[in-house]
Amino acid sequence: MAQAVSARAQSQKSGELSLTPMSGMPRRTGRSITLLVLAMVVIVVFAVAIELGEHGFIASNALLLAGVLCVVLLVQWLAVRRFAPYADPVIVLAAGLLSGIGVLFLRRLSLSQSTDPVAADAGIFSGSGGRQLVFVLIATVVFAVVLMVLTDHRLLRSVAYTLGFGGIVLAALPGLLPAAISERNGAKNWIIVGPFSFQPSEFAKLMLLVFFAYYLYQKRDVLGIAGKKFMGLQFPRLRDFGPIIIMWLASMAILVLENDLGSSLLFFGLFMALLYMATRRLSWIVIGLLLFMGGCVAIYPFFAHLQLRVRIWLDPFNPELVDNQSYQLVQGLIGLGSGGLLGTGPGQGEPNIIPFAGSDFILASFGEEIGLAGLTAILVLYAILVERAFKSGVTVKDGFGKLVASGLGFSIAFQVFVVAGGVSGLIPLTGLTTPFLAAGGSSMLASWILIALLARISHASRQPWSPSYGLRKVQPPPDWKQQYGHRPVAAVEESGDIAPAGVQDTQLILAADSGEIVSPDVSEVTSEPDIVDSETDETSEHQPDEPADDAEEKRER
Repeated sequence: MAQAVSARAQSQKSGELSLTPMSGMPRRTGRSITLLVLAMVVIVVFAVAIELGEHGFIASNALLLAGVLCVVLLVQWLAVRRFAPYADPVIVLAAGLLSGIGVLFLRRLSLSQSTDPVAADAGIFSGSGGRQLVFVLIATVVFAVVLMVLTDHRLLRSVAYTLGFGGIVLAALPGLLPAAISERNGAKNWIIVGPFSFQPSEFAKLMLLVFFAYYLYQKRDVLGIAGKKFMGLQFPRLRDFGPIIIMWLASMAILVLENDLGSSLLFFGLFMALLYMATRRLSWIVIGLLLFMGGCVAIYPFFAHLQLRVRIWLDPFNPELVDNQSYQLVQGLIGLGSGGLLGTGPGQGEPNIIPFAGSDFILASFGEEIGLAGLTAILVLYAILVERAFKSGVTVKDGFGKLVASGLGFSIAFQVFVVAGGVSGLIPLTGLTTPFLAAGGSSMLASWILIALLARISHASRQPWSPSYGLRKVQPPPDWKQQYGHRPVAAVEESGDIAPAGVQDTQLILAADSGEIVSPDVSEVTSEPDIVDSETDETSEHQPDEPADDAEEKRER
């Protein structure tokens, strides 16, 4: 007869236990629809307020633009409901609301620009607001396609190294190209082909994030090994410094070749954040900060572009700089100050005085017209996105998904912090864009791909549990291989109630002589196999003599 050996199948990693109920998180369709309607109301009210403040009347095209943005928001919401029904609906609604507000405000800037202003009755695709609307439409299509094609975020693990190589190429390419087709405003972080241009760093960020998450998830145990203790911190071993040194050199190369402090800081900061999340060692953060600050200090005397940014940050009102190099920062600070608590009102300020009011300094432009209260509301929307991203990372079951979701949330938080800190004078200007708000197709497209990845991971973290039937890796008793290792084995899971992940019983079933797999009753499963030995069996002395081959076969059975 076939013998059954009981074993306990444990999850390979204890950190992969799910915090989601077995029935899945409640979908709360009613609340989701309520939030959708609320976001649409905010878009329409903001469009009406801009028209009344700018012209004193409501143009029909303004209402049409608001209606198109509401339809786009509805399509984004429906895409999530169709392809990721258990995803957190707040994620896509917050991102859609920020995108809609950004389109409306860019149109408002086009209406009052000093050169070639857009007429009040101009079409919805005119001006910078119209271009941004086109980018939002394209990004929405890409968002839906990514959700439809990427049915499981774990599929990215199979192409992680390919994405890493592609991210490195995209990040380094502008620095290797001639300045005529890659440089704008002193930084070589563009690729310009005729009337078209895009920032490769926006897409390299996502590709490198997936690679970092996969690599650090695989190497987290090695990188987390403790070394010597110094000043209360447990530092890693010297042999484990290779990855962080390589990433530090790469970020310094981007800073030197491209004069792009923002991308250099973002890539290195993203790697450090994921390294800390994977190993939970604070010493890596200390080492990363010391390396990056030391590198910047070392190259500071040799790069005038970096020196100028630091001078502007330290003394923006310097008479030698205020009319030229620091004019942008000074006007941004004046705009934030004139906005006060409640702002001058949508359409009633003068944000176009600020250079690049629709891109680098869009937060300062918002602050002038909607004040500290409105700017805080926008920052709260970003905070909700970040919080939901980290929540998805905490609740998803696989470690790779945890790192990807947390990295996406950190990316949003880091970019918003750097941009807000730059326009307020807290830190030097870096040139990073504000996700969803700032003008630009590269930023908008990359931001919505980010939301698609986040929605996919959120769906995986909130969906009901699916029991995994079939073969599973188990741990047999120590002496099992010696006694039964030569026999074919099949693993059949025990029937009955489904236990939580990592605590499911699994049986090892020895094949009978006929080659069939026999599944015994659960009550017959024991912790040790019942071995029948012909030499110790009491009935063996009453059996007639058997050929040597038959006796050997009986002993094996």
